[in-house]
Amino acid sequence: MSSSRSPEGTDPAASVAAMHERFPLIYAHFRQVYSLRLPRHLAVYAAFWQGMSADAAECLGERLGLYPWGITELFEPGGLDRIPRDGLDERLHCRFRRDPAEFVTVMGGDTDGLHFGLWYDDPAELPSFIAHNYARDSAETWTNRAPTLLEQIRIRLADMRRDVELDGPEHYEGMPPFEPLEAALDAYAQADAEALAADGPPRWADAPRPRAAITIGPILPPAAGDPRAAEAGTRLDTYRDPAAAALVIAEARAELAAGRPALALMVGGELHWLDADEYRAESTELLTGAYRALGRDALAEIIEVHHAHRDLRSVEVLTPR
Repeated sequence: MSSSRSPEGTDPAASVAAMHERFPLIYAHFRQVYSLRLPRHLAVYAAFWQGMSADAAECLGERLGLYPWGITELFEPGGLDRIPRDGLDERLHCRFRRDPAEFVTVMGGDTDGLHFGLWYDDPAELPSFIAHNYARDSAETWTNRAPTLLEQIRIRLADMRRDVELDGPEHYEGMPPFEPLEAALDAYAQADAEALAADGPPRWADAPRPRAAITIGPILPPAAGDPRAAEAGTRLDTYRDPAAAALVIAEARAELAAGRPALALMVGGELHWLDADEYRAESTELLTGAYRALGRDALAEIIEVHHAHRDLRSVEVLTPR
């Protein structure tokens, strides 16, 4: 997201007002494309990025390695005029091959394919929190449960400060100071809190979840059955043997057919993360079946388009018209 910067930055109230003015159009576009709801705090993050001082932006980019990416690019001037290249589906933009369907990218990082996304447990609800994934490393998806991108930046800033304490400041001489970024975060904190309050607390943010081996545990109704999350590590080993994997897949199919989609959701997600061609069809079948059984059709549709175009050479899909 491009921005011309003054040394002092833009007045936060003016920057937030400008992004809130854009928000309804971006919300409607996102709703039409993804069938998901966009949280207001994304407009505050866009205002923060556009309005912060040059020194704060230097710290965010060079020291923390963070920048707007994915859906937040729609807040740029002309962002809604971008179109998918080569006739592709817009939902593929910034979607790495092992990203779960629940993950919608909103911020990029500077190492190992690090990117951050809104996490949608249920398409009918606002996202539960911010998640992150190192796509070019082992590509598991985890969360600090940060409710907004500004809070996620604070977490990363605290991590960087701990690095300085552990390594010694002499190792970071010449690096941009943290203070301008901290001041910018403080300047937009009230707007961030107000955006959260306007949307209301995310329904599933603090709900208990089963532990999963490679991603955030799912929120499931009791009638969905047992996801057997504790067996995930064993299943990942099992998939190395096609005959043994076939038994696991058959059991997940049987549970799904009986109206208990929990195991199909877990096994399908594990096969999706495993990213092996021999299991792609089974992963698609189990995930789409489980999502639809749970009434999460928007996530099933993301899986369908993702698996149909999973071998793209670049996840940069939106381009200027």
